[in-house]
Amino acid sequence: MLKQLSIDSFTLISKAEVPFRNGFTAITGETGAGKSVLLKALRLVCGDKAQASLVRSGETKAVVEALFDISNEPQVKKILDELEIDSDDELIIRREILENGKGRARVNGNIVSQSDLQRLGEELVQMHGQSEQLLLRDIRTHAQMLDDYAGNGDLLKDYSVHWDEWNRIQSKIEETEKRAKDLAAQKDFLKFQFDELQKAALKDGEEEELEERVGAASKSEIERRYLNEIQAMLGNEKGVLDQVRVLQSKIRTLASKLPQYEPQLQSFEESFDPFECCCKELLRLSPSRTMSEADIDKANARIALIQKLKRKYRTDVPGLIALTEQRRNELECLENLDADLDELAKQAESAHAALERGAARLSESRAEAARRFDTAVEGFLRELGMPKASFKTSVTAQPLGATGADRIEFLLAPNPGEGEKSLQKAVSGGELSRVLLAIKSVMAELDRVPLLIFDEVDSGISGEVGNKIGEALRNLGRHHQVLTITHLHQVASRAQNQLAVSKKEEDGRTFTSVKELDYEGRVQELVRMLGGESETVREHARQLLEANK
Repeated sequence: MLKQLSIDSFTLISKAEVPFRNGFTAITGETGAGKSVLLKALRLVCGDKAQASLVRSGETKAVVEALFDISNEPQVKKILDELEIDSDDELIIRREILENGKGRARVNGNIVSQSDLQRLGEELVQMHGQSEQLLLRDIRTHAQMLDDYAGNGDLLKDYSVHWDEWNRIQSKIEETEKRAKDLAAQKDFLKFQFDELQKAALKDGEEEELEERVGAASKSEIERRYLNEIQAMLGNEKGVLDQVRVLQSKIRTLASKLPQYEPQLQSFEESFDPFECCCKELLRLSPSRTMSEADIDKANARIALIQKLKRKYRTDVPGLIALTEQRRNELECLENLDADLDELAKQAESAHAALERGAARLSESRAEAARRFDTAVEGFLRELGMPKASFKTSVTAQPLGATGADRIEFLLAPNPGEGEKSLQKAVSGGELSRVLLAIKSVMAELDRVPLLIFDEVDSGISGEVGNKIGEALRNLGRHHQVLTITHLHQVASRAQNQLAVSKKEEDGRTFTSVKELDYEGRVQELVRMLGGESETVREHARQLLEANK
């Protein structure tokens, strides 16, 4: 519950410390006094957007701070835990707005985003003003209200699981059908690429190995050619070795006839022995084992094929091997997609059956709850000055959707013989206010939001109907903290607490103040609302308060 609201330099309010109590509190004051400023301040701490216009003229910033008791609010504590904000049983929300419109939000001293503040606000406060009443004209809210009343939370969760599963399968079917269509259109192209790559039978590292072997074969050919030439020069008849031997014989003969040539013979023979050994070694050498010409041609052709495929597909050999496997998988997938689609169709049928069962359970629960709900709402409408009104919850079949297979709409016949009509049509603002209050009264014990705020829910109403609305708000105050801006003394007198809003001018400035009224203060405020200052009016005001103690 809200315990206190502190306001500083916020529009017409210079400073205010406003206490709040349990039960039903009426907020009263002259038209234009600034009662809506309190609601603006509360909307701000609940996550409304900050605006520069909210800063009081001449001030640098506005501050609104709200203190809540959250001892019985587990959902609020859960959100605080998620935000890693320490809390005990009190929650302080502080909004600061600078004169340029920028601002900060703090929760228990921690800066939070506007979206996180809105999450907290939705759990703490529920406001019902003209805009909220208009929500009743949106039939999407009707289903949520009926489900809340029926306690369909678990059924909706179960249905949502089946709905998500069915949509997942439908998406998978669409994806598979699109893939099958795309692959079928490319089948010839995919098969051509696969056949070409498979025929090539590429192996990782093959190109490098072939290039190395061809390079080695090229060196071997050079070796063979030169060894053949050298051996021909040395070993052929009248070759170099034979010629050197003839030369040795002639020098030896010359030295035998002419001794002075003995030194030359000795020198020649000393050099001839190593030379002859070298020649014999060269003659014994044979070329290394190498590839044949045919093998070299075959290897070069293979290298050329690999390089052609690399250029064509703009990737290396590992990429070509991966592409081969990819094309194989795609072609196999194309063959298997029909079987996949058959299996998905069976899964979709099963999921749809489960969805229909869940929708049937929801429909049954809604139909049963609608009867009780209509009776209860009509009962409150009679108490709120609509004794002949007929309220009906229409539950009709529609295609399966995210929340079931029901179209839910609240219908109202304010007067007999007119027939029920949608709240979207032919329902006045005053009637809509009473319908909203009746629904909130019916759901009072189910609604977990601790603070309900009604902004002029009694607009356009007077007399005995005002008494009934006051009673309904008082009864709501047994289950919630209720704040209501009202101009009716019938409503204000039934409140357990009362705040008076007034304004005055000082030195050319307007100041709005908020005061918690004691018993005598309430008497005086009721006298003002009754429109007279006589002792009779004052006595009537006292009687109203005493009667409603």
